[in-house]
This record gives sequence, structure tokens and C-alpha cells, in this order.
Amino acid sequence: MFIRRFMTILMTTQSYDTTDAGQTMPTDSRQALEAQTQAINAHDAQAFASFYADDAVVVDPQYPEPLRGRAAIEQDAVTFLRAFPDLEFSLINILVDDRLVAGEGKIVGTNNGPIHMPGADEIPATGRRVESPMAFFSRLDESGKIVEERRYYDIASQQEQLGLTQMP
Repeated sequence: MFIRRFMTILMTTQSYDTTDAGQTMPTDSRQALEAQTQAINAHDAQAFASFYADDAVVVDPQYPEPLRGRAAIEQDAVTFLRAFPDLEFSLINILVDDRLVAGEGKIVGTNNGPIHMPGADEIPATGRRVESPMAFFSRLDESGKIVEERRYYDIASQQEQLGLTQMP
């Protein structure tokens, strides 16, 4: 139902660039998304995680089970920032409907730290650069905190860029 509602919104509402966002998106939601983006780009995992509710659930394709709770989300950010210490996230498109948020972004970074994959040995830094588009869908509570988020990105492409696998 969560995704179905987003699809309905996406089919009936024109998406827009963040430069136009102030015209149609509530200022507080826009500012919160920009602040969260600034936090991850400043490599401040705690500030990034502060946008999530204490009991938030994040479904991420690299994990077999959802991340549960702000502490797990913060630890995920810490681990990712160690692996990609020059990480930059750019927010491309945002769509907001009441307490539902859809976003498109891009991550760029060089793997200069170890990669921790669930259920696998630590992978040493490859020194390779990754550029990866992603999308996310978030549901917010009454206070504006993220309570549920689903992230989408191409893990196979990231692994190929890192030299860990080869695409056929």
C-alpha cells in the first residue's frame, strides 16, 4: 500500500528539481531534507540519523533484514562513511505528499576504507570511485521524523565499479 500510494502520486504529480522545490514543497520538509543531505555530506552520522524516529525501520538492498532503530541506522552511516570517506550525496528530485517523501539522488565516493557486508568478511579498500543513482521512499510521523524508509540502488553495479565482480 505504501508503494502503491507513491506510484499514484508519481503518476499524478509532476516531479521537480530541488531548485524548484520551494515553490511546491513545504519549507520545513524541504529544509529537513536539505539538512539531512548536509549532515551526510559533512560525514556526521549522528546528525544524519537524528532525522529518524527512535524505532525507525529502513529496508536497504544490501541487508537481508531491515535496519531497526536509530542506533542501527547511525551505525550503518558510520560504516558507509568509513568505506567512502569522501562520500558526496546529491539530491536530484524530491516529491512530498503529506507525510510521504520520495527522492532521487546520486552517491559518489572513493572506496578508501574497508567495506563491511552483512554475513561476509571485511573487504579491503579498493581505491576505486563509485557513482551510483538511488531512490528512497520515506514515511514520516507527526513530528516529521522518518519512521519507515525503503532505499533502492544497484548493488551489482556498485560492486562492478569497485572491481569486486564483473557484469556479463
